[in-house]
Amino acid sequence: VMIAALAFAAVADTEEEEQEIASGADASNPTAAVNYQDMRYRYFDIDPDAEKMSFDTEGAYMLHPRFKVTNELRLVYTDQTGSWSTDFEVLKLKGIFLTDGQPFGIKAKYALGLEWIKDLGNLEDGTGSGSDQIAPLAGIGWMPTESDFIITLVQYFYSYDTHDGGSKVRKTGPRLIYIRKLPGIYGWFKADYKGEIDHKDDEDYSSVLELQLGTMFTDRFGAYIEGFLGDDVLSTDQYNYSMGLGIRYMY
Repeated sequence: VMIAALAFAAVADTEEEEQEIASGADASNPTAAVNYQDMRYRYFDIDPDAEKMSFDTEGAYMLHPRFKVTNELRLVYTDQTGSWSTDFEVLKLKGIFLTDGQPFGIKAKYALGLEWIKDLGNLEDGTGSGSDQIAPLAGIGWMPTESDFIITLVQYFYSYDTHDGGSKVRKTGPRLIYIRKLPGIYGWFKADYKGEIDHKDDEDYSSVLELQLGTMFTDRFGAYIEGFLGDDVLSTDQYNYSMGLGIRYMY
């Protein structure tokens, strides 16, 4: 991906073209007003005897300059129960209201939203969570420079229905995201720290760190690689580590 990006950079015509292609970074920003759709593959190392692979599509569409709807659909293939199972894991739909602001004199965008999380898999097969959830969220996307974004966000997850023996969910998820535009490779770098406070388990705290490096080949098409740090570095019940590859379409 990076070699291809550097080759493309060698034939760039104008500074405006470079900035337009670098705008793919905005799709990784949950408070940005952009239309995009991603397709990606991810591999998760669960423990020495289990692994999971997922095939996702995720994107956003601006219904109004201040309101966007996001979508995510995930198919998984896993052997967490000792035998391999394939199923759709989850469907997520989210509405986010965006408005401009300037707290402390820094250009920013406020975000308020609500997410619907529909479990599609089977808990016994390791392809589902056993709970359907709603998750209100609030955040601020800070833009201290033209190339840097800092997003502070918090989301509360509440299960309104459980099935397949799933447990009730009452969790708060603080989140801190840093995104840096990289015009030299028409790309971006993203570091996404996700915390989780489990109110049903004595306020147990866990976290993961997701890293992403991407580039745009044209003003519409791009790609990225991902690396996730779980139990190998931090404390989480989700996975040890994960790697991924995605393609991005801006429209």
